[in-house]
Amino acid sequence: MRVICKYPDLRYYQGYHDVAVTFLLVAGEEVAFAVMDVLSTNHFSECMQETMDATQKRLLFIWPVVNFENPELFNFLQHSGVGTMFALPWYLTWFGHSLNSYKAVVRLYDYFLASPVYSPLFVTAAIILYRADEVFLQDCDMASIHLLLSKLPENLPIEQLLNISSHLYDKYPMAMIKKEVERLEREDQERRKLDEKSALERRKKLARNAKSSSNYTLSHWIPQLLTPKSFIVTTAFSIFVGFCAYYYKSQYMSAGIS
Repeated sequence: MRVICKYPDLRYYQGYHDVAVTFLLVAGEEVAFAVMDVLSTNHFSECMQETMDATQKRLLFIWPVVNFENPELFNFLQHSGVGTMFALPWYLTWFGHSLNSYKAVVRLYDYFLASPVYSPLFVTAAIILYRADEVFLQDCDMASIHLLLSKLPENLPIEQLLNISSHLYDKYPMAMIKKEVERLEREDQERRKLDEKSALERRKKLARNAKSSSNYTLSHWIPQLLTPKSFIVTTAFSIFVGFCAYYYKSQYMSAGIS
């Protein structure tokens, strides 16, 4: 609350308190406030905007790293349509909301404080890569993969993952990752356009088929209805109705009813 009051343009997000309470428990209020002051205007500044658009786009940065290291895993995850929502609480809370081990959480916080701003993204990529074998055992659908990845195992090898994360950060510069994200976004937009075009063509084809079917029905049944026999019957019925109408009108007029 002190940070939000100091910077009224920042917006609280669900999970911000998980970060704050961790520093509060470890360092006390004054030190925790000083740390959160810096983090809120740097590390978490994108997360504290009016919308989560910038945060969602930032999470896309995990995919190039996964793709560079394990293209088969990347293609499997993309085909499943899992997206990045499973990793959102990891990024927003520095894993504080998703890990039950207090020791693991404070170790990660130490690492993030001593590392570049986007190091949580590389830890996220490292975890996904580490769990590749588990992923391949699942059905390739969004529900199955999201359920698996959103639940972090209790026995994660934290030190090993931090070493992998540091290696990935040194190996893939952020400029390189950003360029790859832009390429993936272009491909996704082109794929969406093709899907929309295909869907539109299918709707047009269904409409044409429905119209053709309707025309066929009329052209098929009308000639059968308009046979010589049906024409004679219809004509005779019309004459009979006309005769009845003339007869009853004459009866009404003779009775003085106009």
